[in-house]
Amino acid sequence: MTAIKHALQRDIFTPNDERLLSIVNVCKAGKKKRNCFLCATVTTERPVQVNVVKVKKSDKGDFYKRQTAWALRDLAVVDAKDAVKENPEFDLHFDKVYKWVASSAVEKNTFISCIWKLNQRYLRKKIDFINVSSQLLEESVPSGENQSVAGGDEEAVDEYQELNAREEQDIEIMMEGCEYAISNAEAFAEKLSRELQVLDGANIQSIMASEKQVNILMKLLDEALKEVDQIEIKLSSYEEMLQSVKEQMDQISESNHLIHLSYTNNVKLLSEIEFLVNHMDLAKGHIKALQEGDLTSSRGIEACTNAADALLQCMNVALRPGHDMLHVVKQQQQRFSDLREQFARRLANHLNSVFVQQGHDQSSTLAQHSVELTLPNHHPFHRDLLRYAKLMEWLKNTDYGKYEGLTKNYMDYLSRLYEREIKDFFEVAKIKMTGTTKEGKKFGKLLGGVYLSVIFIIYLENTHCNILEQFYNGLKLFTFYKMKVG
Repeated sequence: MTAIKHALQRDIFTPNDERLLSIVNVCKAGKKKRNCFLCATVTTERPVQVNVVKVKKSDKGDFYKRQTAWALRDLAVVDAKDAVKENPEFDLHFDKVYKWVASSAVEKNTFISCIWKLNQRYLRKKIDFINVSSQLLEESVPSGENQSVAGGDEEAVDEYQELNAREEQDIEIMMEGCEYAISNAEAFAEKLSRELQVLDGANIQSIMASEKQVNILMKLLDEALKEVDQIEIKLSSYEEMLQSVKEQMDQISESNHLIHLSYTNNVKLLSEIEFLVNHMDLAKGHIKALQEGDLTSSRGIEACTNAADALLQCMNVALRPGHDMLHVVKQQQQRFSDLREQFARRLANHLNSVFVQQGHDQSSTLAQHSVELTLPNHHPFHRDLLRYAKLMEWLKNTDYGKYEGLTKNYMDYLSRLYEREIKDFFEVAKIKMTGTTKEGKKFGKLLGGVYLSVIFIIYLENTHCNILEQFYNGLKLFTFYKMKVG
């Protein structure tokens, strides 16, 4: 379409002093399609004439010929048929209605937009536009191929603008300076051309004279660009250095955080270790006393008692959460358990030996007390056993089974001892009451002679009775006898 427009401008409109503003390829509606072009033109001379020209391609050859022309002022209505949908049909109302079908809706819209602009500028809005999009009339936005055509329309319309007051005043002043400006227009135009050439030469000389300064300026600009490049390189190196410093500072900060965290952990760990050492560490002297302490001497018993109390405190310490999961704590607890078991066993064995020794002790027999006829006194035995009272309490709290076994053994051995001594007591009493010796006769007379002796002899023949029950029953018989003879 651009090539056709240029061809029409060159061949048809330029010879007639007209300028082509817009063009649309159309055919008549309802007839055989014989394409032609509707052109919107303006004259280059004043007053400006605006026309709508129908141009048709010649049947012979490739040239175009002007067929019909209508003055725009004769156009009454432009009917676009549909303001909403895209429709290539439109009507132009001159002396009669001409119905056209454009090759595309875009070309139609561009042509109608150009007519609307010309109407606004030259005809003072005399033409009516119906069924035309208000957006097209207000904005007149061209698109596609015809954008250049619309641009040409605007340029053409702008080119033929009227002179303003200032421009008219300047032209009058210039014409007054030349006497023949009106009578001889060609001479005036030639003079203006010469002056224009002089001005152009002066401009060229000025440009050539300033070339040196321009070269100097360009050189300075090149040097400035080089300096800028060097500054950018330095800034890049500084940025890399700052980035490196930033990374190092981040590492140092992280290291300081880790060091602080490590210090805090070490303090807490030291606190936990001090707690475990202070509460779960048993002195070597205590360990030695528990393993090898002398249980026969008072000093040894006191050392063993202190060691046993310290061991019990270590075993009963209230551990903090998590301590029982430590391997060293488990080892220490197992060590304490072994020491407790070992010492409890050693203490029980020693006390059993003491019970056995006291149960079989013959140093204090009834023969030594035959004159008085009294039972032996065991206060020394009791004093010896009182030294182990605290150890027995410790054993009761730590190993009740061994404590109960020791109690049973003590009662067993002591009951045998007392049984033997009471039996010996009655044997001596039997001998004394039978009167086989002077002491016996004297004792028999004192108790009532033969009757009491017979009672005791008969009673003592019953060996199946418990010795304490025998003693108690014998006392009852003796009392009964005294009442009889009394």
